[in-house]
Amino acid sequence: MGTGRPAASAISRLSRLREAFDRSALAVPAYRRFWASMLVSNVGSWLQLVAQGWLILALTDLPLYLGLYGLLRSVPTLTITLVGGAVADRVDRRRILLVTQSFAAALALLLGVLDLTGVVRPWHILAIAAATATVMAFDNPARQAMVPSIVGTERVASAVGLNSAAWNAAAVVGPSLAGLLVAAAGTGWAFVLNGLSYLPVIWAVWTLAPSPPSRTGNASLSLHVRRGLRAVRRDRRLLGLLTLLAVPTFLGRPYLQLMPVFARDVLHTGAAGYGTLMGINGAGALSGALLVGHLGARGKRGHWLFAVNIVFAASLIAFALSHWVTLSAVLLFLIGASQTLLMALTNTLIQLTVADEFRGRVMALYTLIPMGLMPLGTMALGGIGDLIGVPLAVAGAASIALAFTLVAQRLFPEVARLR
Repeated sequence: MGTGRPAASAISRLSRLREAFDRSALAVPAYRRFWASMLVSNVGSWLQLVAQGWLILALTDLPLYLGLYGLLRSVPTLTITLVGGAVADRVDRRRILLVTQSFAAALALLLGVLDLTGVVRPWHILAIAAATATVMAFDNPARQAMVPSIVGTERVASAVGLNSAAWNAAAVVGPSLAGLLVAAAGTGWAFVLNGLSYLPVIWAVWTLAPSPPSRTGNASLSLHVRRGLRAVRRDRRLLGLLTLLAVPTFLGRPYLQLMPVFARDVLHTGAAGYGTLMGINGAGALSGALLVGHLGARGKRGHWLFAVNIVFAASLIAFALSHWVTLSAVLLFLIGASQTLLMALTNTLIQLTVADEFRGRVMALYTLIPMGLMPLGTMALGGIGDLIGVPLAVAGAASIALAFTLVAQRLFPEVARLR
């Protein structure tokens, strides 16, 4: 009698795990291959991001070049991504990914060869960074728009959460591996490994079924972009979702770039403490990504989106005012989890709401918000922080974000009804 109950309990747990797997996007073989390949590629991307910064400083010893590097990565994103979204609505998205992933691999390998042969110069790094950002301006909208065609509508929330988990897991592992690799073998091999990490993605995309646009036309790209913007403006659900993402992104997300100020001047933890706090924030982000599918299964995603916005803003206010390291660490975990949930829930609801003919263009707008508004918000809060102090600037901005979320429940009731 005593041994039967544990055995039955174990079988029941296995059955529940099996059911959960069958409901997840990983149950779809094509997506399983795609997700695994993206996890490998994301680690490679972090290898390159860390190694590029180190190499720039080693070649120039000028932090100005790091700012220039960031600018050259941002400009193509801000200026071309909407065009990339329009292309994703006019061309087979699978074909787009095959081209963009191949170009990204070639650019990473080129930088690796230049570095390993000792001929690399700062302008090489900057030019390749700008070229890679241009490629990604076409890659990101097509990749985001392909998700429903791979997994089906019922598994979109699971796929979005898994995609976010793949990136955040790589963010935990990649920088550490990059540090070890650069110390042991130099920066060149980090670029080479990143170039090779695109090969599994190219193979996985090659095995996917074609993903042609649902509707094509002879309109120009500029008209195509304007039609996409008009569709968002006319659909209160899409407009509300993008606005609820844009405001906290501009006012709240810059805390991450301002973290060195909190670590050094407010919490007095030093470089080691700064790294620990960033790691805790990353662990929270990964936890939030893993929660997306669970919240989606409960329905009422629109209500959850407002709740997550409130948690993000309130936690950020408390963090900005905290002088206690332990409390700040707990709050950073909540901030990381809630900001990831905010991104992932918005992604899921957009995917479930938008018509496929506009999917690429709307997902381009979704991509533009963090990549465009977060740097602008960092500039604004950094400037205000110079006048009144960074903690007060962050707390004030987060308070405005919190107030906006409370008002937005009346402005966009259509979002609250989304499931």
